[in-house]
Amino acid sequence: MANDHGRMLKLGATKLFMFALLLLVCRATRAEPMSNQETVDEIGVILDLGTRVGKEIKTSMEIAIRDLRDSRNSRVVLMHLRDSHGDPVEAASTALDLINNQNVRAIVGLQTRNEAAFVDQVATTAQVPVISFSRPYPPPAACYLTPTFLIHMANNDSLQMRGVAAITSSYQWKLVNVIHDDADSTIVIFPFLNEALMSVGAKIVQRSVLPTKASLHDMIGTLRKELQRLRATQCRVFVVHITSIDLANLLFVEAKRMGMMENEYVWLITDPLTALLDSMDSATISLMQGVIGVTTSFCHETREFFSRFKQQFLSEYPEEERANPSIYGLRAYYMIMVLAQSMKSVGAKRENNSIIPWIQYHNETKRAWDLRESLDGPRLIKEITSIVSRGFSGEIRLTNKELHSSIIQIINIVGKGSRGIGFWSPETGFSRDEMAREGKSTSMNTILAPVIFPGGPSTTFPKGWVVTSDGKKMRIGVPKRKGFKEFVEVKHHQTLNRIEFRGFVIDVFHKVLDILPYELPYEFIPYDRSYNDLVYEVYQNRFDAVVGDVNILANRSRYVEFSHPFSESGISLLVTVNDGKPHNAWMFMTPFTMGTWLVTGALFLYTSIVVWSLEHENNLDFGGSLWDQIGTVLWFTFSTLFFSHRENIKSSLSRVVIAIWLFVVLVLRSSYTASLASTFTVNRLELTEITLESLLRNKSTVGCQRSSFVPQYLEEVLGFDPVNIKEITTADELSEALSNGTIAAAYMEVPYIRAFLSQNKCKGFTMAGPTYRVGGLGFAFTLGSPLTSDVSKAILSIKESGEMQYLERKWLYSTECSKVTDVNDDDDSLSLDSFWGLFLITGGTSTVVLLLFVVNLLHGYRHLENVEDAGGRAKSMWYFMVALSKYWNHRLVALSFIYTRKSS
Repeated sequence: MANDHGRMLKLGATKLFMFALLLLVCRATRAEPMSNQETVDEIGVILDLGTRVGKEIKTSMEIAIRDLRDSRNSRVVLMHLRDSHGDPVEAASTALDLINNQNVRAIVGLQTRNEAAFVDQVATTAQVPVISFSRPYPPPAACYLTPTFLIHMANNDSLQMRGVAAITSSYQWKLVNVIHDDADSTIVIFPFLNEALMSVGAKIVQRSVLPTKASLHDMIGTLRKELQRLRATQCRVFVVHITSIDLANLLFVEAKRMGMMENEYVWLITDPLTALLDSMDSATISLMQGVIGVTTSFCHETREFFSRFKQQFLSEYPEEERANPSIYGLRAYYMIMVLAQSMKSVGAKRENNSIIPWIQYHNETKRAWDLRESLDGPRLIKEITSIVSRGFSGEIRLTNKELHSSIIQIINIVGKGSRGIGFWSPETGFSRDEMAREGKSTSMNTILAPVIFPGGPSTTFPKGWVVTSDGKKMRIGVPKRKGFKEFVEVKHHQTLNRIEFRGFVIDVFHKVLDILPYELPYEFIPYDRSYNDLVYEVYQNRFDAVVGDVNILANRSRYVEFSHPFSESGISLLVTVNDGKPHNAWMFMTPFTMGTWLVTGALFLYTSIVVWSLEHENNLDFGGSLWDQIGTVLWFTFSTLFFSHRENIKSSLSRVVIAIWLFVVLVLRSSYTASLASTFTVNRLELTEITLESLLRNKSTVGCQRSSFVPQYLEEVLGFDPVNIKEITTADELSEALSNGTIAAAYMEVPYIRAFLSQNKCKGFTMAGPTYRVGGLGFAFTLGSPLTSDVSKAILSIKESGEMQYLERKWLYSTECSKVTDVNDDDDSLSLDSFWGLFLITGGTSTVVLLLFVVNLLHGYRHLENVEDAGGRAKSMWYFMVALSKYWNHRLVALSFIYTRKSS
């Protein structure tokens, strides 16, 4: 029994060993169908062989497969080529046939997104990797299943669209037209481009979608119609995203014919068109002179590969003019190499892990074998995406199953081909080389090589927009104000039967037009609704701009774009005051102006001299020494101011002078007393303490302008109850409301307060309290309008030249106030205008009397002195003056002696 049992164990072990050996033989037979040294990996290739890209990919793959065979590789790649004719359904059915009947380990090719998406659904079920040359959808693409076994040997469009936005920002182009070739691009490039442009303050004006399946005749007609529509806009920057060389050729033929490849036009092309430039014929290149291209697919030329490619490509396709491979051909070669390496690596790992324990049963072994076979697809994808190397087109790195790139190349089409002018990346900005050693920069025109735009070399770069050539005028809305018409006035001229626009704002706009380097046809259109509604009309494209006293506010900036402010702004408080002067040490001088004081003093001295001249010979009260006489006459004249003089007046002429002088003194004294009393009794410029807190606490009524943003500001920001807010239209209504107490104060914008105070000559009202700043007054344009920048520069030029101050003085601030609350001291003081008649009478009387005295003096002198010499000739004037002086002096000495003796 023991021997039988041993024989049975030995026989069982032998059978198990033979079964395991049979399995290994079967596996070896399946794995090596051709020979013991060579393993065949079969792949399916699906291309549109009617396209240039399909032809290039086919040629490059064939070269790569030959290179694998010549490199003594232990595995051979067998390519099963199929033509999809660009039809996604046919591509999917072809893929199903390749998987079921040819047992391919991977499917490559698939030049369009739709083909890749259809084939991926088939391949995912069979767990066969799909490697496509199409550009990936933006994640997530809701209209397609999330790909599981799909790898894109291409970059997504996000980076290059950001590069396009960087270029437009560098040249300050605010408007862009987009041309693409199918509706598929709508969900792929448009979101990326729109978001990138918005981030730099630009926007898409028009978008043109060109059909790819139309006939040649229909395509030409469509192109002409679309280009005419785009040319009618102001925008002259065109972003072209086209996948077909033939369509691109037709596009630029029509653009050239319509004069759209001349000065002031800008054309930007993106991948995949940029990647196909080396494949384009010379006729197409000649049409694209001055075009700027951006690409994430730039290659480093390998002469040996290029030579082999040209030779084979021209032998198969002699009708092609140019045989240089594009980026697609270079990537196809590299993809075969990567795929072969990945399949070899997966096969080696499977062989190393294929030893089956002899204790397993046959059915368990079969399930394990099937499981290992089913894991080839995921393992192959993992191997492909893990490889990082440098090929003809630079570093190849697959991230998230698509090519990863952090830099784009910028090219310029000039002459017979394109030339690289630099690079751009989000991290470093523009740079001259791929390694971005230039450092971060946001200015393309200062860092990169010079760019040649359509129309040839120029000292300036295009503005990116022009005034429309169809004669269409800009529709500019102008607010119809009912008050403060010095800012804007819309007036109907009865004689000429037309509407006139005038005012400070209109003059500023005309000055801006004079500075702009181009003609700007426009028409003013009156608008009589609120300012917010007027701004929204621009947002709705019913107006192209607004010229008026429009405040720059944050909520308005969401709908329009404002120019630089041409006038300061802010909200402040307007209150009433008593117009007078503050108390000070020299307040007694305020009743008269300085001129009045000086003339009064001069007349005082003059009258003193006249009275002394008349009285000192016959009146002992005016006698004595010289200093006594001077003191007496000054005291006499000064005492007359108070009617308290005691000296007797003997001369009749003196009485006439004194009588008139006393009348003048009476008038001056009464006027001075009344004015000074008023100054002391009235509390002048003692402002009532009006503050925001007191107005809110007392629930006072405050005024503001109608049709402005101020009522809403008072309610939402300052906290006023709407019932305590009174809207006012005109300056007269405002003045009356403040004067009669209808409103306690008024909150207004600073320019209007200054204009109001100027109208009232800075009297009776003042600006008080803090100023709540807002953006200022500016012109409004549509979002992204290129006019905004030019108008802002013109406004700054007007300010710097001093013309803005001239316009303000002309329209707004005719009365200059050193401070808003100042009142001119001379306004309430009595000036010469009030007394010049009296001063003329007293001065004239004294002068006449003085002349009579002089005549009398000369008469007495003639009796004592002979005015002729011995020869009978008249003596000289100088002799006469000297003699008269001596005569006058002798009389003064004699009189002084007489007065001295009488007094003794």
